[in-house]
Amino acid sequence: MNLLVKAVLLRTLGFLLWVSLSAWLFVVVEYKEADEKEEKYQLLLSLYDFLASKYNMSIEEFNNISNSAYEALSQPKIQWTYSNAMAFVFQSLTTIGYGYITPQTQTGQLLCIFVSLLGIPITLLAFKSVGELIAKGVATFVTKFERKILKRPEPKKLQAKSALILFMMMLLLIVLSSLLLVYFLNWSFVTGAYFWFITFSTIGFGDYVPGLPQRIRQLTPNNFTHEDNDNKPSDGERTTFAIFEGLFLTFYLILGLCVVSSVLNSIMMALEEYKCRPPCPGCVPRKTQHQGNIDNYTPTEGEANATYLSMNNYGFHKDNMTSVAE
Repeated sequence: MNLLVKAVLLRTLGFLLWVSLSAWLFVVVEYKEADEKEEKYQLLLSLYDFLASKYNMSIEEFNNISNSAYEALSQPKIQWTYSNAMAFVFQSLTTIGYGYITPQTQTGQLLCIFVSLLGIPITLLAFKSVGELIAKGVATFVTKFERKILKRPEPKKLQAKSALILFMMMLLLIVLSSLLLVYFLNWSFVTGAYFWFITFSTIGFGDYVPGLPQRIRQLTPNNFTHEDNDNKPSDGERTTFAIFEGLFLTFYLILGLCVVSSVLNSIMMALEEYKCRPPCPGCVPRKTQHQGNIDNYTPTEGEANATYLSMNNYGFHKDNMTSVAE
């Protein structure tokens, strides 16, 4: 069987097995017996029964009120300011795609396709270069450390050691970033680590996004009072702060994306390095050993002449063969 076809079949089989096993684990962890859709319908039905009995409300009136209440209590749309547009373009080009801000007009949707077609390859090339620079720096550090400190002429399993160091860097980055979310947003540490890994790996579910405007939960007397605008920053100050904040977060996310990308690349290279290690002499199959004996065999002069005679039948002449060899 062709080696490429064999590799495709084995890797595809491994992928399908991993998907099946992972899906089963998520069912075990996340499955609930209760049907949330049915529970919500029963809650809405009981609310209608209460309002119909108390205010003699028709089903049409109840549907209008419930739809209006749903729109008022849902997540507000993000305003297309320059800083939010930068966040959208960054999420599009890095393929994170949280999904909380999306173009609503057809012109904006076509513009998104055009920007992404040109921007995603540029982004991937830039991240690839930064990731290679990080991986090369780590590999150089490992090589110099083993040569100067451990006095080894050449480091062994360089890719595996580089992958381990990059993994520790990624772990440290995620831990520190998660602690910031715990301190500033009162998130749990696990939720923060989950958010940062989902972001740095460009999965981008969008279920947790810091800084989004909160939806209205209930009416309070404070909602009907006007806020004091004297101490509020001006539009220019808010825009300037948002731009600098966006640039800082952009560089920070680029660092995390490149580190995680380097970790994944190092893991794949370590697997390839482990796969391509030369086996021990006793583990070489007989067919391979026989092939090696054939490769090391030197033909006699008579056998060489016979070979040239047989090649003459196909249009190859001894002079041509000599010139090619030279």
